[in-house]
Amino acid sequence: MKITPMSRLTSISLAALMLTGVCVSAIATPATTQSATLQAQATAKKRLVVMDFDYGTTNSYYSSYRGVGAAKGISELLINELVNNGTYTIVDRSKIEQALKQQNHTGPIDAGTAAEVGKQLGVDAVLIGTITKFNVDKQSGGGSFLGIGSRSEKTKAIVQIDVRLIGTASGDILATAKAIGEADQSDSSVSIMGIGGSSSTNNEDTLLSAAVDQAVSQMVTKLAEISKKLG
Repeated sequence: MKITPMSRLTSISLAALMLTGVCVSAIATPATTQSATLQAQATAKKRLVVMDFDYGTTNSYYSSYRGVGAAKGISELLINELVNNGTYTIVDRSKIEQALKQQNHTGPIDAGTAAEVGKQLGVDAVLIGTITKFNVDKQSGGGSFLGIGSRSEKTKAIVQIDVRLIGTASGDILATAKAIGEADQSDSSVSIMGIGGSSSTNNEDTLLSAAVDQAVSQMVTKLAEISKKLG
């Protein structure tokens, strides 16, 4: 069979088109796969609502911490950090009060109430927590010799958060976590014949804030690890 120049040109053109199609398919497939993966990851995020934390201890700092109750303030900080972390989809808490009013509920939130609120808000889980430590401890010591005295003081802030993750569908406790934040400061003073100076400063609120930030950061990391185990 004799192949004319025109037939040969047509064959080459068809082959080139087929090769181009293969290359385009090879390039497009990874992009499509990546898009599907990202969409699946977004869908897989658990929808979570964080309730106001409770007080598990008594301390004068509760009434003054950042202008609001310490427990509520810490739960709000945790919400902000969870949103920035992106592991969970955090539902706006503005709807919580309305849900609780519809249930005529007041006081601490237990696992059963949390599950009911979660169902009403359409979330996968509800996080309830307690501030079990919110303390400032001070230790001091010193002495004198030949009219020369010295004194030292150490101030330490400790904040502990305990949380439970309640499944909306079952009402069961899916996971628990604990986070502890600490911050301290040492001050000293020296006196000669009763006359002296001091480097002491009162930074209790600053130390508590630092301890809170550390505990919240630690809790976000733990909750991110827990999310990998949730079905």
